[in-house]
Amino acid sequence: MHTLQAPHIIKEILSKAPGNPVLWHLFLSELTGSMECDSGFLSIVDLGHGGGVHHLYDYNTTPKQQCYFERNLRKAGSFDAKVAKHPYKVFSSNTMNGTLRTEGDGDGTEPNTIGAHCRFGVSFPLNSRFAYFVYLNGSRPVSESELELEDHVNRLQALVPSLQNALRKEQWISLYHQITLLTGKHVAAYIIVDRALNVLFFDPVFNRIIEDMDCVEIRDKCLAFLNKTAEQRILALMAGIDYDTVTMHNPCASLDITVIPGRALDNLYAWEFYKKGVALTFTSCHENNPTLVRLMVIYSLTKGEALCALQFIATPSIPDIASGTHRSTETVRNHIKSIMHKLDVHNQGALMKKLLAIAAL
Repeated sequence: MHTLQAPHIIKEILSKAPGNPVLWHLFLSELTGSMECDSGFLSIVDLGHGGGVHHLYDYNTTPKQQCYFERNLRKAGSFDAKVAKHPYKVFSSNTMNGTLRTEGDGDGTEPNTIGAHCRFGVSFPLNSRFAYFVYLNGSRPVSESELELEDHVNRLQALVPSLQNALRKEQWISLYHQITLLTGKHVAAYIIVDRALNVLFFDPVFNRIIEDMDCVEIRDKCLAFLNKTAEQRILALMAGIDYDTVTMHNPCASLDITVIPGRALDNLYAWEFYKKGVALTFTSCHENNPTLVRLMVIYSLTKGEALCALQFIATPSIPDIASGTHRSTETVRNHIKSIMHKLDVHNQGALMKKLLAIAAL
C-alpha cells in the first residue's frame, strides 16, 4: 500500500513545483497514491456568480468526475460548496449505506452518482473571486474506522502550509515572468494595487527589498509613499493610463517606478491578475541592485556576467541580450556558459529558475 510514510518527499516536490508543470503532475500523483485514492485534480474555481472551473492538473480523473465537481460546487450544503466556504481546512466524505455522507454536514446526504466512496478536498483563495482546489477521489472506503479516516485528513492538513506556499509562488512566478517580459528589464520588486493604492497582491519575498528602498511602505494593506510628491505623480499616472506602461524616476531613491495597467498583461489568466488593478514595479539602478551584488559576492560572477544574468531574467534570448547590451552574441554566449558553471546548472531552463530564486531572496 502506498502510504504517506515520508511526507518530506512530497514537500520536497512541492518546493520545486512552482513554474514546473511536470513536478505539479508528479505531486498530484504522489499525493493521490499516499491518500489511498485513485484520482485527483488541482483546479482554479471562479467563485463569482455563474463562474466556471479551470482544471490545471489532473491525475487519472474522468470528465464525468470533473463535471460532477463543477455541478455540485454550486449546490448549497454540498461537500464541494463546503470546501469552498472554508479555505485551508481539509474535508473528507465517505460512502455509507449507498449515500455520500459529508463530515460535519449534519444529516444531509447527496446521491453517489460517480461511485466515489471517499473524497478529500481543500481550497486556497487567490483573491475575493478565485480559489485553488485540491480534490481527491477514492473508489473504495479509505478506512474502516473514523479514527483512520481522521488520520488521513490530518496527514493532508499537515501539507497545507507547504501547498499554500507553492501555489503562492506559482502565482508570483507567472506575474514576474510577464512583468519582466513587458518592461524588458530586471524588476527588483512589484506590488499589485488598485487605483486608490490598496494592495491586491504582495509577496513577502519583497519585504526586505522594499524596506531598503526607503521610499514606500505598506500600512494596513495600503501602499504609502514617503514622498507625497512621488505619490501624487503615481496617482496621476494611474488615472491617465489604460493599456500603456509608464516609467518615472522616483525622487526619493535611486530607482525607477513603472506603472503597468492590468490590461497590458493580457497573456495572464483572469485569476492571475486583477484586470482593473495596476502593477507598480520598482527597478533599482544597477550599482545598488541587490541581486547584482548577490551574484557577484556569493557566486563570484564578474560584473559583466552579473549584468548579463539580470538581462537573462528579463529576456532569455542571447541575440536580444547582445543587442540590448551592445555586445557580440559570442560574448553573451560565453557569459551564459560561465554563469551556468558558477551557479552549477546544466541548461537555460534551470538557470532561469535559479536566477529567479536568487532575485527573490
